[in-house]
Amino acid sequence: MSELQAGMQIELDDNMGTIQIVRKLGEGGQGYVYLVDYLGNQMALKWYKKGSIKDMEGFRKNLQNNIREQAPTDSFLWPVAITRMYYDTFGYIMKLRPDNYYDFSDFLIGKIDFSSVHTLLNAAINIVESFRILHNRGFSYQDLNDGNFFIDAENGDVLICDNDNVAPYGESLGIAGKARYMAPEVVRNLKRPDVMTDRFSLAVVLFRLLFLDHPLEGKRVVEAPCLTEELELKYYGKDPIFIYDPTDDSNRPVRGVHSNAIKFWPLYPQFIQNKFITALSKDAMTGK
Repeated sequence: MSELQAGMQIELDDNMGTIQIVRKLGEGGQGYVYLVDYLGNQMALKWYKKGSIKDMEGFRKNLQNNIREQAPTDSFLWPVAITRMYYDTFGYIMKLRPDNYYDFSDFLIGKIDFSSVHTLLNAAINIVESFRILHNRGFSYQDLNDGNFFIDAENGDVLICDNDNVAPYGESLGIAGKARYMAPEVVRNLKRPDVMTDRFSLAVVLFRLLFLDHPLEGKRVVEAPCLTEELELKYYGKDPIFIYDPTDDSNRPVRGVHSNAIKFWPLYPQFIQNKFITALSKDAMTGK
């Protein structure tokens, strides 16, 4: 049995008590998310699919360490407690996302809009500040992508989820990351995720937030008849080119396809543009 049923009682480790399953909220590749009752409070339970974690013992120990360390800031929907083992798997509980926070992807597809430019910039600042504190605490996130954020469209407050892959410096949980957000050296399998690869992924997230397009997806990607594994390795790993690289215009945004990047890039001040040009330069990405 992998999925849990409403009404089931699940015991937590370390004599933390018992949770009761209320209903299923969603499902991803790694597991399920449930609404649960814990001591009269509604919380979220992430429940791992059986076999989805290779090193179960190491993964559980890392989660237990993170729980002891506690969240770097209130922006992180940090693990509060983990369950005992059931059916050769387990889960952890965390605070629920409030209803006024929307998926990052909702903003990317235009389903939700920020109330103002100030709110958009506030969201970007909140993301950067949260990861600055996380890194200063000695952790790396290791799987930073657009699925990690919930944002309040009215004030730019940010909540960060999926913190089960967070690990201390020098430790890797075996996850490489999400395609199109991984650092080129991770795509090329030259290193495991760490603080520096977090920063690359953060640059991609911020570019997508501010410009609503992907920084490496321009003319080359549009003209590709089919984005094969070989081409993905080239475009995101071996030979990535920033769409606004001042030394190489071969991957510029295409009108009618990358309208957002074309519209918003000139609206931002030069110092913002320069930060992305530096972070996404060929030298920074591949050492060329």
